[in-house]
Amino acid sequence: MMKISLGILSAGLVACSLTVIYSQDQSISMAEAQSQVKSVLSNNSVTAASAEVRAASGAVAVSSNTAEEQRALEAMELITQNEFLMLYVKRETAEVAVKDKRDGYIWFSNPVDREKDPKASPLYKSELSSQLLVTYYNEKGQLNTFNSYDDSVKKKQFKISGVDKGIKIVYQLGNIPKDYGNIPKVIGKQRFEERILGKLPDKDTREDVAFKFRLDEQKQVYEVRKLQDFVAEELSQKLEAIGYTNEEAAKDNKDNGAGSSAQEEGPRFTVPLEITLDGEHLVVKTAGEELQYTNAYPIAMLQLLKYFGAADDKKDGYMFVPDGSGALIHLNNNKKNAEAYNLPVYGSDGTYDVKEKIQTNETTRLPVFGIKQNDHAMLGMIEGGDAMANITADISGRNDSYNTVGGKFKVMDMDFYTLTSGTKTSSVPMFGQKPFQGDYQIRYDFLSGPSSDYTAMAGKYREYLVNKYGLKKLEPAKASPFLLEVEGAFQKQASFVGVPYQSTEALTTFDETQSMLTALKEKGVKDIGLRYVGWFNDGIRHTSPSNVDVVGELGGKKGFRKLIDYMSKENIHLFPDVAFLEKYKGASNAASFLDRQKAKIYKYDPVMYVKDTTKFSHYLLSPSALAKTVDGFASDYAKFGLTGLSLRDLGNEVNSDFNPDHPINRQEALHIAVDGTGKLEQRANNLMVNGGNAYSLPYANIIVNAPTKSSRLNLTDEDVPFYQIALHGFYDLAGEPFNMQGVTNSRVSLLKALETGSNIYYQWYYSDSSAVKDSDYNELYALHYGDWLDQAASFYKEAGTVLNEVRSYVITDHRKLAEGVVQTTFENGKKIVINYNATTVQVNNKQLEAMSYWVGGE
Repeated sequence: MMKISLGILSAGLVACSLTVIYSQDQSISMAEAQSQVKSVLSNNSVTAASAEVRAASGAVAVSSNTAEEQRALEAMELITQNEFLMLYVKRETAEVAVKDKRDGYIWFSNPVDREKDPKASPLYKSELSSQLLVTYYNEKGQLNTFNSYDDSVKKKQFKISGVDKGIKIVYQLGNIPKDYGNIPKVIGKQRFEERILGKLPDKDTREDVAFKFRLDEQKQVYEVRKLQDFVAEELSQKLEAIGYTNEEAAKDNKDNGAGSSAQEEGPRFTVPLEITLDGEHLVVKTAGEELQYTNAYPIAMLQLLKYFGAADDKKDGYMFVPDGSGALIHLNNNKKNAEAYNLPVYGSDGTYDVKEKIQTNETTRLPVFGIKQNDHAMLGMIEGGDAMANITADISGRNDSYNTVGGKFKVMDMDFYTLTSGTKTSSVPMFGQKPFQGDYQIRYDFLSGPSSDYTAMAGKYREYLVNKYGLKKLEPAKASPFLLEVEGAFQKQASFVGVPYQSTEALTTFDETQSMLTALKEKGVKDIGLRYVGWFNDGIRHTSPSNVDVVGELGGKKGFRKLIDYMSKENIHLFPDVAFLEKYKGASNAASFLDRQKAKIYKYDPVMYVKDTTKFSHYLLSPSALAKTVDGFASDYAKFGLTGLSLRDLGNEVNSDFNPDHPINRQEALHIAVDGTGKLEQRANNLMVNGGNAYSLPYANIIVNAPTKSSRLNLTDEDVPFYQIALHGFYDLAGEPFNMQGVTNSRVSLLKALETGSNIYYQWYYSDSSAVKDSDYNELYALHYGDWLDQAASFYKEAGTVLNEVRSYVITDHRKLAEGVVQTTFENGKKIVINYNATTVQVNNKQLEAMSYWVGGE
């Protein structure tokens, strides 16, 4: 007899598959099996035709929940369901579970076998039972953590209610006193004796009530003593019997200067958690405006469903983290001496004053994470509060037996302000004034089957972006673009009769730019996209872009228009570059640190790792001034009639402003940046974005300096090009310029471009390399175009055919074939196998020379 169940295979797109497990006699025919599957699929609202295709292909996907997990689900209550998912809750513990109808697999908010964990201490067992972790500050700025199990569920301080398509759990954490509002905290002696004692019916009752208050002879007031809940309830009833109301108590409190003492009351929080189904997705959110906490104990971080989808130490697979291009942390990798993974989405907030920087990490560009356990996977996408989020992950064996990955959110910012008096110093905490009031929200998607890997996760994220933003695939073109960044003008220290001043000097004039472009075209390089940096307002580190003045040393407006005409005739795309957030000249309109100092950014000493106050980098523009700056630039820029623009920082960083007069949190700053980017896209039509953070994707056409590696943290095991897998086919992508990547062999850059379908990208100037020597631009040394022209043309010719054929197709598969050998498959069937090794390798019956590649497929 044959057993039939539903499964799901995904390589970016969801498809139903037939799982067929034959018994030894195989007494049922394939036709009968397909007929039964049609019936099953009909009941599950899934297309039967697709199952027939999967049946013919022999796809296999089986639910792999344990018997203990199955029993745990049976003890839970079904709350709601749709054609894809079923949502369950256990009301006694607030645990939730999601069952995927397509394959029968169950995902739990908390590990069902946690009580048997031999590694977890009682505290960590409580965390394993929690759906929320609340980290808060005390009055000294020190951090402490509550978990929803110990501090809410065990105390029965939570409430579960139904909402549309799901449930809402409201947790009260901490020691929450019962509210007996008609018991005055402080009441005048005369009024107490007349209004309360004088109204009570007998002597015993009067003595009993009087005993519950303490007389302050000096102030001539009665203060209520600390009462246990049942005593307070009894007192409240006696006061109610004589008609003493909440309003009277409030007035007596006010008249006698009574107020709640948060320090005495201790930390307590109210946190709502809403869990709903939305088609194929589970959506988890906490409304920022509904968070409640006392001023003395503000919430620092909020972690939602830390253990959702946790994999125990018997599972195979990995966690995906979006570190740079992406990285994998193998389950149970035993790297217990490495720090847990914890990096902010979109990099660090620039207005958080970092005194010491020991390590510079790759920026997290995409607010996503995932976990693969055996043949099942889950993808989390942070879509609310993403600018306030960190991605976290940790392995089994450190605190418990589970591998976890997820997101947590910053609620309140804090920094220490140093006070100095003579030789003595002390630090006091300073808190932000405007916490985020929107939704902290994570959307989960589920995958199943042997191909539920990081490529499939990237495909799911691509699908999400397409649906959310209406992204369109690239149009087929004869050639992929060759991307070139040209450095225009810069300012250099000079002197005149001993008086120092800043001299504006040209690295590449407009005429010289034309000469370089002509040289490229003569060598067969076509479809060039030019990013011109340093063309206006003093050059690379320009003054405010609210007004545009083309640099005279480069050729002025006349020379600029001549270059524009030349490029138009030669069909070369021009993207003049502009920085909005990094303010290189003047502190006006600059954002503020928490200590109210202007957000002045310095470079860091590479040896001591501290700020080098002799090397100023830039101020950070306040988000409140961005809209006006963008409008001013757009108005002047429109006069050139250009259809391209390069954004240096709007898609690369996002910063708060802690100015007490107009505080702006990081999420608000993100929305302001998005609005500005949208205006510029409407004006320029084609945007080249540097870095490519997720919020810039709806407006970008070309992304340069896209991440090509991770931070190589000790906990991670291997890099993956998740960023490129998710976005290829919709954007022209490029990593760092080939001649700026810090690799000894530029061929590595070429191979990486072929692996990810990315474009050739170089950074040049026309002047001799010595022009920047001993200046603030030493990092631009050795970029003279003549040193790189032949290599660039050769690489473009070598890679051009391959890149042209795959440019407008998504990546459908990426895998590691051997150490240093990877294979990428594109939507059109084209396969590229890369050998990064310094020796020849034999893979799939093919011999690959050192640092070479093979191209095949349809």
